[in-house]
Amino acid sequence: MSQLRADRATSWIPVFCIVCLVFLGGLSGCASYVRGKSAGPQISIAASPNPVNAGSPTTLTVTVSNATQLTVTGTDGSKYTLLPAGGTQTVSPTQKTTYTAVATGQGGSNSASVTVNVTPAAAVPTVSITADPTAITKGSSSTLTVTATNATQVAVTDPAGDTYNLGPSGGTKAVSPGTTTTYTATATGSGGKATAEATVTVNPAGSLQSIDHVIFMLQENHTFDNYFGMLNPYRKANGFNIGDDGQEYDVDGIDDKSFSNTDDNVYNTGTHTYSLFKFTSTCIDDESSDWLSSYGDVSAYDFKTTRPMKLDGFVHDAAGYANYCYANNACGGSFTDLTGERAMGYYDQDFLNYYYYMASQFAVSDRWFSPVSSKSVPNRIATFSGGTTQGLVKDPGGNDHLPQLSIETIFQELDGAGVSWKIYYTVTDGYCLNTDDCASNGNSVYPATTFSNFAYSKTYLYNNPTGAPCTAPTQPSSVVGDPKNTFCIDPTHVAPLRDQKYGYFTDLTNGTLPSFAFIEAGSGVNDEHPGSGQEILTGQAQVASIVGALMSSSEWMSSVFFFSYDEGGGPFDHVPPVPGHSNDFTDAGVVSEYPDISSIAVNPDSYNPCVPTGGTATTHCDLGSTDPGANPADASAQQGFAAQLGFRVPNIVISPFTRRHYVSHIPMDHTAVIKFVENRFIGASAHLTARDAAQPNLLDFFDFTNIPWSTPPVTPPPASDQSIGHSTCKPDNFAP
Repeated sequence: MSQLRADRATSWIPVFCIVCLVFLGGLSGCASYVRGKSAGPQISIAASPNPVNAGSPTTLTVTVSNATQLTVTGTDGSKYTLLPAGGTQTVSPTQKTTYTAVATGQGGSNSASVTVNVTPAAAVPTVSITADPTAITKGSSSTLTVTATNATQVAVTDPAGDTYNLGPSGGTKAVSPGTTTTYTATATGSGGKATAEATVTVNPAGSLQSIDHVIFMLQENHTFDNYFGMLNPYRKANGFNIGDDGQEYDVDGIDDKSFSNTDDNVYNTGTHTYSLFKFTSTCIDDESSDWLSSYGDVSAYDFKTTRPMKLDGFVHDAAGYANYCYANNACGGSFTDLTGERAMGYYDQDFLNYYYYMASQFAVSDRWFSPVSSKSVPNRIATFSGGTTQGLVKDPGGNDHLPQLSIETIFQELDGAGVSWKIYYTVTDGYCLNTDDCASNGNSVYPATTFSNFAYSKTYLYNNPTGAPCTAPTQPSSVVGDPKNTFCIDPTHVAPLRDQKYGYFTDLTNGTLPSFAFIEAGSGVNDEHPGSGQEILTGQAQVASIVGALMSSSEWMSSVFFFSYDEGGGPFDHVPPVPGHSNDFTDAGVVSEYPDISSIAVNPDSYNPCVPTGGTATTHCDLGSTDPGANPADASAQQGFAAQLGFRVPNIVISPFTRRHYVSHIPMDHTAVIKFVENRFIGASAHLTARDAAQPNLLDFFDFTNIPWSTPPVTPPPASDQSIGHSTCKPDNFAP
């Protein structure tokens, strides 16, 4: 059978040859025909250049024979049809791609492949830029925030040709354009360039002249977190977090944070760890915020420039102060909390309903610090003087027993410019609200005002125990209710708050409010100072009456009321008042909105804290041997008062021109208000020290064009024991 198949398989050859001889011109033609029918297409493919950058062109060259059809396909899904004779095709692969050429002819099909290697393209940069605020008054500032990716260089330029170079990922830049300006951010990288723009609208200059009266009031001893740390939930629940510009304004508080402090058992009260908690009492034991405690709050036992920002000393310092005062029957008041737990407590709108409402309707700053890391008197001295105590960290009178200080103040500066001013004092040295209610003995009827720490105060106020004729412009103190005329006073510059002739409320009624007014807190009576036996509600009610009288007076439309607290007092606050570290515990998502405090934490003058020779305080030196700064390695020994400010304090800016629901993140201390007064009434170059000169102008708080509060809001009555329904003053039971 196999032989039969073979015979059959070859039996066609003679017949084929006959066909070749007849039709194809002999054996040679037949051979050519046989060769053409049996040979398949021949094909090759090459790519040049190879490799290429992603997206760059390369040419495929296909050489082919014996084909009637030619296609090229790529592994990236591409497909091309070429002429049967071959040719070229330009391709631009974005990734490694293999191209296969398939040639089809009468002899079958054949293929060839080439792989084009692709070098990845450099990532294209991206950039965005925002301005906050987007509209400013001429002379104020806006913060540009730039975010970039895939860049090696980022710069911001303006039409004037000014260029600000930032880091590869962007950053922030404060700008103060004189006219409406569009800023261009350019990100440059190996993948190219990207640009974005932001416009800062500048409203006309001169709007500051709309303000004729600046009123400044400082209460006592609370940090921002202690009072306003829970503002965000209140603002959002009531829809008070959106400004008239449509922007959302939040504060850097504690509603989304968790902190704790531990007492280290050094006072034999046991070791306790306390987290943040809400107070149930409007009265708590006093705490300490002196120079040593303020540095210890930041980092217990470590005051060096390299100290870590632990914020671990609040409970320790509160416990130490309580135990010392309790054991020595000192400090005044009772001490029921010997563990320091109260340092981690905070208030919210339940007790501070008026403050929460006003801080949410008007404007507030979450970067307002006191100027000195110490107690009330040094901070008030520094406030009046534009930032200096000339080296002192303690109370020059009560602690150091020093005479009055020869430091220039804002009052002297205003006198030199012919600008009116007045200090309204709330209580006397005998803690009387009205002079004629005091027993006239010793200094009990003498005005309680920090102004008396300055030698310049004698121009308007001084003791007169002998009854000698008063030196003009002062008058015998009977003019303010002291029947024994124990002191001399000029009531046009220093007067009781509620005096019927010269007082604050009378000046509002008569339209005789001065250009600058300072309201001295009611020390020990209604200043909200912890541990003085007073409820914080009493101080809140006092402030409400003072502000309410302004809003209902004819002076409202030309006034601004700056309200704050002289210093932190010892309660916890999560923002270290240390240059380079003020944003250590601020949410990473918004930290770019918060400039560091380095711009304002400057030494006011050449006086730094120092240890006096022999240990007895002198006019410019009063450190103790264990105080921060006594060790040469300490931050304050090397950097002076610039090493650390006082902690953040609560504040409200109240005016018909105040932006609704606004929150400022621009760093400032109390001397910014002094600078505001100088700018308005003296001149832009006026300043007392380098500290007030470094302060922001505060114009971001205001809208002088639309006048948001030409009609002031209807405010809620401040909380009281009666409105709450029970007594809230229980210092021995303040924790939940």
